[in-house]
Amino acid sequence: EIIRGVNLGGWLVLERYIAPSLFAVTSCDVDGPRPQNAHHTDNTHNPDDHSNNCTPVLPYPVDQLSLVSAFASKSLAREYLTSHWDTFVTEADIVQIKAAKVKNVRVPIGHWILDPVLDDDASPWVPGEWPYLIRLLGWCKKHSINVWLDLHTAPGSQNGFDNSGQTLSKPTGLGWSNSVENVNSTLDVIAAICEEIKKDPNSDIVKGFGLLNEPFKAENEAVVKDFDQRGLQVVRSILGEDVTVYIGDMFDAQRFQADRFWGEEKYHNTLLDSHYYHVFAATPRSFSPRQHIAYVCEKNTRDLNSCCWDSDSSDAVRSEGMGRMMGEWSASFDTLVCDKLDDVMKSYETGGEILAFDREIGDKRKAFLRNFVEAQMVAWEGGGVGWFYWNFKMEGGAFAEWDFLRGVREGWIPTLEPSVRAEDAFGTCESIIFKTDDSMDIVDTFPDPTKLAPDWQSVEADDDVVVSHGQSLGSTQPSMESRSRTPLLSPLPAPLHDYPSKGLMIGALCAVGFALFAAKIVRSRQSRFNSGVYARIPEAEIKV
Repeated sequence: EIIRGVNLGGWLVLERYIAPSLFAVTSCDVDGPRPQNAHHTDNTHNPDDHSNNCTPVLPYPVDQLSLVSAFASKSLAREYLTSHWDTFVTEADIVQIKAAKVKNVRVPIGHWILDPVLDDDASPWVPGEWPYLIRLLGWCKKHSINVWLDLHTAPGSQNGFDNSGQTLSKPTGLGWSNSVENVNSTLDVIAAICEEIKKDPNSDIVKGFGLLNEPFKAENEAVVKDFDQRGLQVVRSILGEDVTVYIGDMFDAQRFQADRFWGEEKYHNTLLDSHYYHVFAATPRSFSPRQHIAYVCEKNTRDLNSCCWDSDSSDAVRSEGMGRMMGEWSASFDTLVCDKLDDVMKSYETGGEILAFDREIGDKRKAFLRNFVEAQMVAWEGGGVGWFYWNFKMEGGAFAEWDFLRGVREGWIPTLEPSVRAEDAFGTCESIIFKTDDSMDIVDTFPDPTKLAPDWQSVEADDDVVVSHGQSLGSTQPSMESRSRTPLLSPLPAPLHDYPSKGLMIGALCAVGFALFAAKIVRSRQSRFNSGVYARIPEAEIKV
């Protein structure tokens, strides 16, 4: 059966663009408790609550570490976060996910999740999430939803992005991979989580375990692969071989094809996980609608099919061991989230109406989003075992294209019966190009490419299908099934390289703005989107 799922991002590992109001803290939040809802349910915000002598804490925190460090004590931070853990994912959400005919959820968790809940503990992290994860297992068991756990963070940070819990001054995972202690501690965390899960009566609903989210491209490959090997042994020794173990592709799946990593049959039920987005390079954000679809059908499909095969010969077949999956993707296509997030947070700071909180999506834009989503579903199912959309929901409307449940409600994310493949329902990826209106009226590129910082690098989109808006295909429209069985036998065209100061991730990453937050970094451009459109970038091209 095809794996179709959604990510429960921004819940147990915080990401600012998913729930911006959580980061718009005031002095009354950080210095003393006051009754409040952790999330805004309307479009206004008053940062200066004079009746309680509350003032905004500026600059606002940007990641989980800077948020919890803003509080006067761990007890206050835990009280503040408990409201979020308790309310952001509800049983009603699980019911809606099931109604959308999705049977899987991927759950990011932090490496601190089982730390002791002690105020005097030397660790900077504030744990307390575990009971809410266990509650989720019960809901998912009740509603027949499979759970895929994902260790999203590691000691020292495996990538330097905010999705690792802390934003570093530049994208790097060397603080993790260069530390034997940190690597071994991560393996200990995996073992502890597996042992605790095994004790739970609903443990059979856990179908997958991700060893570590998005280890950075520039890390020592041998260290990462050794960690993967040891992590696989840990999970299988505790949870057994029926739990799928999946690993990050280091933003270059070909690195795992080159040595046939986990290619033998004994590595069955393992997957190489990729995350492909279109919003993190300037050139793709300016694509026409048809060019976006063409980029999915060509560049993204080639990258997905760059692993995992039994050989590089023309008659190669899929590996008997590790397979492929798309662990993150979205319908967002023209807005650089980190820059837009700066404007959203400014509206919290100044008070009044929150930017784009009640934003509506026009009918023409919805029609394109539907085609964009269909094309991606066709591609991901043609080149792998399935996919997980990022994210299940969003607070407000500024980043509505990332909101799966909203997309389902509004009709721009389709639902499919489990037995029906996307290509059978929607046609080939290439056929979707030609049914897409190519008008630029729906494209609202943000930020303005002419006003980008000087360290943004130019991009050459030289794929003929993309450049021609699909016209170079003529009447030739191969099926995704035939494409998925064709291994990558020659070098790819030059990938889209665009690292607006955040560095390396896939095809393009956000520019990083940094300042200090009480001796800690407080202003980075939202780094989930540093893990964005995945392409291979030479280290010499990384600028920070």
